[in-house]
Amino acid sequence: MINKNNRNNKYTNNQKVIFAVLSVLLILIIIPVSKNFSRRHKINTEIQNIEKEIEANEKKNSDLQKLIKYLDSQQFTEEQARLNLGFKKEGEEVVIVKNNETPKQEKAENKEITTNSIFSVPNINKNEKKTASNAIKWWSYFLK
Repeated sequence: MINKNNRNNKYTNNQKVIFAVLSVLLILIIIPVSKNFSRRHKINTEIQNIEKEIEANEKKNSDLQKLIKYLDSQQFTEEQARLNLGFKKEGEEVVIVKNNETPKQEKAENKEITTNSIFSVPNINKNEKKTASNAIKWWSYFLK
């Protein structure tokens, strides 16, 4: 009887050792596979983002090519010559339409146009009334 228990005990001990070794091996295999899966997912999302960016840049590039083509066209040249230089084709007549604004308004508009530079900042040249600090505003608000 002692012999039988010894065999069963050795058998169960061997099963426990084999189970432990297989568990460790399984864990050692799963960890790199999961890291690889995570990296692959990140790379795929990055590829998708870059592909979207490429599509957007290609669309922008095609729009810019269309603009360049238009700017190089004869139509654009004629249009700019008519608007900026007052040119006209043979047989055409130039008509100037005046606004119904008063001279004061026109002078004010012209003054704004001449004072603004290429990079215009609103209200930069206007002398604005200096505002009081918040403490003074609150003081006047509660004492009125």
